[in-house]
Amino acid sequence: MKRILSCLILFLMLFSLYAKGQADEKFRLIHSDKLFMTKAGEEQALELNGNVHFFYGNTEFLCRNALILDTQKIARLSGNVIVKNDSLTLEADTLAYYRIPDLMNLGGRITATEKTKTGIYRWIKSNFASYDKANDILTTWNRVNSFDYQENAHIQCGYAQWDRKKGYAILLEEPFITSGTKDTLSVAAEKMEYFDQEHKLIATFNVKVERNEFHATSDFLIYFLNEEKAIFTGEPKFFSNFADAKAMEFHLFLKDRSLMRAELIDSCHIDFAEEQFMEKKNKVDADLVTMDFLDDQLRIFVAEGNVDYYFQQDQTEKKDFMINSATGAYLQANFDDNSKLQSLQMKTDIKGKYVFQQ
Repeated sequence: MKRILSCLILFLMLFSLYAKGQADEKFRLIHSDKLFMTKAGEEQALELNGNVHFFYGNTEFLCRNALILDTQKIARLSGNVIVKNDSLTLEADTLAYYRIPDLMNLGGRITATEKTKTGIYRWIKSNFASYDKANDILTTWNRVNSFDYQENAHIQCGYAQWDRKKGYAILLEEPFITSGTKDTLSVAAEKMEYFDQEHKLIATFNVKVERNEFHATSDFLIYFLNEEKAIFTGEPKFFSNFADAKAMEFHLFLKDRSLMRAELIDSCHIDFAEEQFMEKKNKVDADLVTMDFLDDQLRIFVAEGNVDYYFQQDQTEKKDFMINSATGAYLQANFDDNSKLQSLQMKTDIKGKYVFQQ
């Protein structure tokens, strides 16, 4: 009789806990190996141990241990914690859920995974995180690592916040992104922002972009992922085995992360070599410069508007020593498949001189 009475009291307390949550979250206990219910003053506590599984509204919780404080509206979970909320799944060692204001604090080996209806998804790992469930904002910090399957991009930083409603993410504390394979394309900066709808990345302060055959620096970068177009402003500079360049603005066009075309706009200055890995003792100044690449090799170089160039040809068995300097409105240089200079041609308002040995 006492056992029946105890079970009845426990059922009534659980029903009371469920009814109180019905107006907002609807607490539903699915399973627990052990269950303890206590009441102290106005606080009603439910302790669950072993294979714990319950719901608050549509959010599903699984863990080894849970303590649910009904009056304070706090749930504390530990041991292989898993939270499933729509397309987002959170995993952690510990979690504190504050039902008002609908906030979760997570700690220890955290993984957040998003999977869409089309199957495209991303994951984020960190040591600490908080999830503002009311506003659908995930904040992570301390050794943040992430991978985006759609963009094929790896991300590292010290702090990241992801506003899932707005499709906006901000990365701070030495953010570093690698797109494609690890030796394909990388971006580093002091701050990065990603806009999901436009598939656009903005990097600011000490920006550095690297690929096998080149690297570029600036204070500001906009990278349009769909078009694979990068715009550099703020004293941009470009470095490669063939040339070093600077201008007021750079536009880089890529295909499958390979550089196809570079445009330098306003106050362009380029120091270049006759072929790769040689001394960069030649120069070009112009208003606009375009460089076309094929198979990662420079093939065509065009300078326009107030062109001023200097070229020195060293003596070899097949060539004599020669210096050519000139000004004009148009210069085109053609290169072979090893980025070795084949010909130079100038047009319009040409003024210059040649210097030969002897």
